[in-house]
Amino acid sequence: MSNTVSYAQGQALQVLSFEVGAQTYCVPVSAVREIRGVTPPTPLPDAPPFVRGVINLRGQVMPVIDLSWRLGKGAAQDGPRQVIIVVENQTDVAGLLVDAVCDSFTVEAEQINPPPALGDGEDSPLVSAVITAGEGDMTVLLAVSRILPERQEALAA
Repeated sequence: MSNTVSYAQGQALQVLSFEVGAQTYCVPVSAVREIRGVTPPTPLPDAPPFVRGVINLRGQVMPVIDLSWRLGKGAAQDGPRQVIIVVENQTDVAGLLVDAVCDSFTVEAEQINPPPALGDGEDSPLVSAVITAGEGDMTVLLAVSRILPERQEALAA
C-alpha cells in the first residue's frame, strides 16, 4: 500500500471534500494549493482523454484534469458550482475539475481504513483510503500522486 496517506497512529488528518457526480470524494488539505473558478483550458494534442487541456496559473502552465473522466464516470457535465481544485504533489501541480466543493474537516486516524482489495490482491491505484464517519457514511480519499498525469521526460537531443 505505497499510495496510502501517511499518518501517525492517533493523529488526525485534515481533508477537503468535493462532489464528482453523485459521490463525495476528498483529498488531504496539505495537497490543496487553492480553489478557483473554472477557466476554459487550451486543449493539447495527444493528451490523455481525462486531461481537458492546460491553463496559465500566474505564469505556470498547469493541466486541468476532468476528475469525473479520470474516475471512470465519463466526461463531467458543466454546472454552476463547478470549480478547479489546484493540487500539488512534490513538484507537480494540476487542477482537478470537480462538480462542487463540500467541506473541509478533520478525520481521526481510527476512521481511516485501507482500500479493499479489488481482485488479484490489488487495491485501487486512485484510492488512498476509505473514511468512515458513521453507519454507512463513507468517503473515498483519493491518492493525489496517482491522479496526476505521469510526467513524460524530454528526450535528449
